[in-house]
Amino acid sequence: MNLLSNGFSFTPERMNVLLNMFFSFIAGLIVTSSYIAACKGKKYSKNFAITVLLLPVIMSIVIPFIATDLKKTLSLAGVFALVRFRSIPGDSKDILYVFFSIASGLIIGLNDYLLGFLMTISVSLLFVLISRLWNVEDKQILKITIPEDMNYKDVFNDIFEKNLVKWGVKNVKTSNMGTLFTISYWVQPKNGINEKEFIDELRTRNGNLNIILENPDDQLIPVL
Repeated sequence: MNLLSNGFSFTPERMNVLLNMFFSFIAGLIVTSSYIAACKGKKYSKNFAITVLLLPVIMSIVIPFIATDLKKTLSLAGVFALVRFRSIPGDSKDILYVFFSIASGLIIGLNDYLLGFLMTISVSLLFVLISRLWNVEDKQILKITIPEDMNYKDVFNDIFEKNLVKWGVKNVKTSNMGTLFTISYWVQPKNGINEKEFIDELRTRNGNLNIILENPDDQLIPVL
């Protein structure tokens, strides 16, 4: 009975973990807000934003239980060794937000609230400032499949001039035993273009063959 009552009692250590969870959630909100602000109005993954929000909370719970125990620390390292990364279209800088949120939860989980919040706020502001001041071209990769008898050199130029700021051929390769060509372009879309209408125009020109518009970066997301 004493064992059961001790298991559900609020000891000072457990109260400290609850406090760390609260502070880590605040830190997660700051990191998530900086992630959304750094996207500058572009599309972002809501699932990834939730991940960044809750990672500090999880780390703040785990750290107090392993900080003074080498065996438990090695066990956690083994768990992280099971984490693999899969690539989906997105932004490769997002992996930095994963480590950033983990670091915030780790520092707060070690009860260093001042350093934890100073690091979280300063790095978050740095992320937003760099994304706002560093004018990086929003380039994408456009892959268009055409029949072998089509001269691809200038065939799409009028559509490109209407919808793109810049474009250039990345590579050309044959497929389907040489009966088809796939041309890959570096493209920079104009702000506010309708991607569906853009692709529909290309489809009418290439005979309704495959067209792919994708981001050049791979977003790395940890999955178990």
